Amino acid sequence: MSYATAAPPAIRLGLRARVRAVREARMVSERSRRRLAEALEQGVARATRRRPGLTAVVPVSPDALGDARGALLDLAERLRAPRPVDADGMRLARALLIDGSGPLYVPGTPGALRKAAVRALGALDGARR
Repeated sequence: MSYATAAPPAIRLGLRARVRAVREARMVSERSRRRLAEALEQGVARATRRRPGLTAVVPVSPDALGDARGALLDLAERLRAPRPVDADGMRLARALLIDGSGPLYVPGTPGALRKAAVRALGALDGARR
């Protein structure tokens, strides 16, 4: 007598696809887009403010932000637009904010932050990396 509880592979695959679809729908929702746009705008604003003493906030790199300011604000504006967005673009835009070792926080190659923001902006409309 067999008590196998595992679902057949086709059912598991269908469940994975449904779970992914739900996650992507949540990711591209109006609320998620608005919150991401606000966070990008706050990051740009933080770079122009005087830095406080000790804080747990990773400081935005003013050097990296120099030529990327317009691209980041364009990205935030696109996130607020009523047109639908692609989940890959949301992932790239979110990565700009959450990667503490990324180009928003660590000055690296000149233009790296602008390039990453433009790539995310294009991916919101379905352009591949």
